[in-house]
Amino acid sequence: MGAGAPVAAQQKVDLRRAVSPDVYVRVNGAYASLRVVGWQKDSLVITGSLPRGTRFEPGIGTGSDGPIKGAKFYIEPPTQGGGATGTLELFVPVGATVWAKAGNARIDVSGINGSLDLNLVGGAITVSGTPRELNVESMDGTVDITGTPAWMRVKTATGDITVRGAAPDAGFTTVGGNIVLRDGTYERIRVEAVTGNVTFASGLGRAGSLTIDSHSGTIDLHLPPKPSIDIDATTIAGTILNTVTARRPTPGREGRGEELTLALGVGDARATLRSFKGNIRLGNR
Repeated sequence: MGAGAPVAAQQKVDLRRAVSPDVYVRVNGAYASLRVVGWQKDSLVITGSLPRGTRFEPGIGTGSDGPIKGAKFYIEPPTQGGGATGTLELFVPVGATVWAKAGNARIDVSGINGSLDLNLVGGAITVSGTPRELNVESMDGTVDITGTPAWMRVKTATGDITVRGAAPDAGFTTVGGNIVLRDGTYERIRVEAVTGNVTFASGLGRAGSLTIDSHSGTIDLHLPPKPSIDIDATTIAGTILNTVTARRPTPGREGRGEELTLALGVGDARATLRSFKGNIRLGNR
């Protein structure tokens, strides 16, 4: 299979190349499932099955001046129907950078220590491992992450976001999806939601900071035993429920909403919780 040559009316995909340990790979187009696996080999393998009539375009460097450092794959659906029903598996070196985009699909990634940039309209994205950078955007698809990226940004419209793990630097944004963060320890984290609910049951490192802003969704903060954190909670039209201490919230400015300030332990970390119409709940794990 020549590099860059279209493969028309072909159902099977099987392409193998020697590449650099930090190869950059792009996968874009019409497919239903993409599984990406990082392995301890300086080689790239992409296999799978696509509907007959699908246009599969691989573009891979020649490697004439050394190992191949870049590869891209474009998948165009058949002109006579068929849609995005193909399945692909991509094996790359653990240090690779992978960029993947699709419409309604499922993307599963594991074992990548390089960078990941994943984009979907609908479907689901699942990531496990410790990528150096993780950037995810999904309109309606769910996002499920297990691991500890060094840097993480996740944005959805209505898709739910679930993270088991943490990152030194993280940001999560949704319009109507729910965000659930569990396990691990964050250093700097910012969460923004419009109507979606936010649950934070992770930890904060020493001098760590957490900011959660919501318009009408509920904010739930679950604290560990013997927390050491300063908390500043404010809601304009909602309520604040505190089951961590006996302290009760006070009326907000101009008598609207409620405010609550807590200093727990020696206040190593800080959490700022703000909601316009949603309720805020503080509790123990």
